[in-house]
Amino acid sequence: MKVLLACALALIFVGGACVYNDIQSQKSEVSQRLGDEDSSTITSDIATSAKSSELVWPFIPGVSELVKAYYISSSKGLDSNDGSIKSPWKSLDKISSIKLEAGDRVCFQKGDRFNGHFVVNGSGTQTQPIIITSYGSGKQAILSGQVGESNGGDFQEAILVENQDNIIFRDLEVHNERLSSREGINDADAYGILILNSGTQVMKNFLFQKVTFKNVYAPKPILKDAGEDAFNGLEVSALTFLTEQNRVAGKEKNIQDVLVEDCYFENLQRLGVHIKHKGSRGKIGNEEINSNKNFVFRNNEFHHTGGTCILPIRTYNCLIENNLFNYPGDSSDPRMPARGSAVWTWHCYNTVIQYNKCQHIRGYLDSHGVHIDHNNHNTFVQYNYMEDCEGGFVEILGGNVNSIYRFNISVNDGWRENPKWKTSNHTLWLNEVVAYGEKQSEQSYIYNNTIYMDRDYSTSIDIDAKNTYVFNNIFYAKQGAIGTKQMNIKDHGSDFVLSHNLYQGFISPRFIKRDAQAIKADPQFYKVRLGSDQGFQLQAGSAAIGAGMVRDVPSVPGAGQGIFKHVPAYPTVDFYGKLLDVSKPSIGASKDK
Repeated sequence: MKVLLACALALIFVGGACVYNDIQSQKSEVSQRLGDEDSSTITSDIATSAKSSELVWPFIPGVSELVKAYYISSSKGLDSNDGSIKSPWKSLDKISSIKLEAGDRVCFQKGDRFNGHFVVNGSGTQTQPIIITSYGSGKQAILSGQVGESNGGDFQEAILVENQDNIIFRDLEVHNERLSSREGINDADAYGILILNSGTQVMKNFLFQKVTFKNVYAPKPILKDAGEDAFNGLEVSALTFLTEQNRVAGKEKNIQDVLVEDCYFENLQRLGVHIKHKGSRGKIGNEEINSNKNFVFRNNEFHHTGGTCILPIRTYNCLIENNLFNYPGDSSDPRMPARGSAVWTWHCYNTVIQYNKCQHIRGYLDSHGVHIDHNNHNTFVQYNYMEDCEGGFVEILGGNVNSIYRFNISVNDGWRENPKWKTSNHTLWLNEVVAYGEKQSEQSYIYNNTIYMDRDYSTSIDIDAKNTYVFNNIFYAKQGAIGTKQMNIKDHGSDFVLSHNLYQGFISPRFIKRDAQAIKADPQFYKVRLGSDQGFQLQAGSAAIGAGMVRDVPSVPGAGQGIFKHVPAYPTVDFYGKLLDVSKPSIGASKDK
């Protein structure tokens, strides 16, 4: 028997805000069936989810009709039960066999572990999403694809959503430490949750909130000695969004409108989140439909990933903000490939990466705080704090257009010693190489950043690009040296503007000489404290205050609307949130204290 619920909430969407009207009679009915605690949780969860998702999709639950809730408990349930809260089912096989309908709710018992393969069989709607969550008290329910060799081997993913949409995941823990092979599954693959579009229609509306992802590994490790192709083929991730190639005109597909917030990622073989669209065959579709669209990652924590924390490949409109990235490229487990920037983008359009903390990035290649890989358009890396990033600060590879680093703080980045590439550590690196040869990036803007180091090492500055603008930055080497390991600039006869930067300490003399209006002075930081961004504010009387240049810069496409509703077209504040004087800019990430 299915448990029927009447939703205790009506939400009215007025001018972009949700107004919640409590329907007391319906709440009483829910309470009678579930008890006050679960009734309250349902109301709160739906309200919270609706409010959180408003910038991604207009999720506005109305009064539900006969919503069904299914309960699963591995410790108390039986698959012969009726699936009610008092008589729950036991296994992932059982819930996978149930055809879910719009508004249904799947609830896993807290404190229980569920090993197996949960296939989400059904879609919600924009106003009645399917909600997958936990119930009861205690620690989050754990779902894992690990079942062991005696049960046919570990599954590729713990949770599979294929060609279904309008789904909320909330308050769960997901593992998938694959130790045994399974027939038909690549030993180099493993996912926690796989969202897969293999069909012919657009999939929309996914919310992940307060989900914990841990311990996702494939049976076969891919280490650096295996080479670049093997490394790129290792796509193990906690959360993957994958759209297969568009091959039929008129049936183009992608995944759209996704919000991942307040989630926790730890101990992952390579990737935290992987967003990938395989593009199109021939001239089918355009860049927008041949990319996954409107993705937001906010207020998440990533700790000890063997590779990158968030990797967008072919996205169109992506916002990554207010996240903590701690030890990407980690090597604490021998199965980790030990290489990865906190975030890097490939063939993406309109990406804003802002207000994140990137620290302790490791790796024998790449491994900058944030790097812009190949063939991206309109990438804005702004207002981030980066510290102890082994590879360096700025990395812009070939084929990019409109790459912007601004109002970031970089502390002790670029200390790598790679015997096979002695100049692999960079303060600034703009590279011309793409997969099919060479293509210089164009329109790169590096301005109003604060670069600080007080450790004894030296970095490189290598620029091979067209139309590059480096201005209003502070380069401060209290110890060590910036740009003295190697300093090369190739502009290919295009604009190269280096001007109004402030230098203190040992900075490459050849680099300073090319600066049209170099300022050599102590910037007078307020109080430098490693591990904190607060010390890099400028004190009154600093030579950097009001000494910058005014220059036209690219605007953020779509600013003020959609997922970029709260992102201005141009910077209006400094790193610390103080209003800028655009007619008389300062140098560095801070206007003043």
